[in-house]
Amino acid sequence: MWDRTFRHLGETLADDQRRRVLIGRLGRWLKRSVLILSLLCLVMLLSVVLVHRWVGENNVTVAAMLYLPRQGWLILPALLFPLALLIHRPSAALLLAGSGLFVLFGMGYRLAGAPVAPSATANPGELTILTYNRGQHMNQSLQPFKEATLPDLIAFQEAAGRAKRYLGAEGYEDLPHVADTGEFTLLSKFPILSAQRLDIEVDGTVQRPAARFEIDFAGQPVAVYSVHVASPRGTLLSYRGGAFFYGVVGYFGTPWEEHRLAHQRYWDGRITTTRKILDLIDQEQIPTLVIGDFNAPSGGYIHGAVVERLGDAHREVGQGFGFTFPGKTSNPLSLGGPWIRIDYIFFPRSNWEPLWCLTEPDRTSQHRAVAARFRLIAPSEDDKGATD
Repeated sequence: MWDRTFRHLGETLADDQRRRVLIGRLGRWLKRSVLILSLLCLVMLLSVVLVHRWVGENNVTVAAMLYLPRQGWLILPALLFPLALLIHRPSAALLLAGSGLFVLFGMGYRLAGAPVAPSATANPGELTILTYNRGQHMNQSLQPFKEATLPDLIAFQEAAGRAKRYLGAEGYEDLPHVADTGEFTLLSKFPILSAQRLDIEVDGTVQRPAARFEIDFAGQPVAVYSVHVASPRGTLLSYRGGAFFYGVVGYFGTPWEEHRLAHQRYWDGRITTTRKILDLIDQEQIPTLVIGDFNAPSGGYIHGAVVERLGDAHREVGQGFGFTFPGKTSNPLSLGGPWIRIDYIFFPRSNWEPLWCLTEPDRTSQHRAVAARFRLIAPSEDDKGATD
């Protein structure tokens, strides 16, 4: 059989016309194969974006995937691109366009114009706020970023009992009003009217994932919610033993279904916690800002539930990826830097117009700070009537 096959191939190659036909068929087959592979890559990238957003923390496996570097999804298109460029350039264009869209919508990259140059002379009605989880700060000073953004408010998480230390501290003289409650500390240019921890009950357990501060912003009371939802680090580390796959294999009466349900309760609790915080914010009758460490990656289900109700400063006026975690790393996919965004500044669109949002550009600690400036929107006469 092999002798006949090779003899036929040799005869074909020896004949000019038959050789041209064979090469044409081979070329068409290669182009078709590259096109199919390129389309499959595009379907994969689109599926990742949709599954992250609409499934996200509702599935054990997808929830864990949210915390992985999303650059990894671009490896296959990157490997296929040189072959497509050589064999079928339209496929190369498809790969390039699909990867670009994934960077924008799957990784949250925001194209922006010239870099923002914050000014200390803000217009009346403008407010700049900075948020930073200082846990595992590794003795890194916040001063360079503070001086670059000139905030009117700084909200710290994991900063229990530190309010008095900032009073008159060098570099913080411009923020004379301080308050703390639990792990949450607020520094302000404006008088702080109140500070209280928020009790959130989930599955019979009371949590305190947020604090509500109220400030006097030039005669206008403003509520500031500082949030720190508990880290999923321990749960994610436990998935290395195989629980990562329960969201795939734990269905239809399989032996792993009970394990999936047990792990899913944890993620359901995080979804419930976030929704209850949002419900409290919905009840506010004064302008509100919501900042802090949600420990929920952007592009996931929880983040999507938040941005359905509130604006995300980075998404609307930010620059680049805005990644805030996990600081400096040895991960080659993230080029040694952070790869997810879990620290946010949210705002009700009816209260505020975002002007700019900046993420701290370099820090070796676990979190990077985020700052944003807003312009307070005066309520319309209809809004005033509805409030009255």
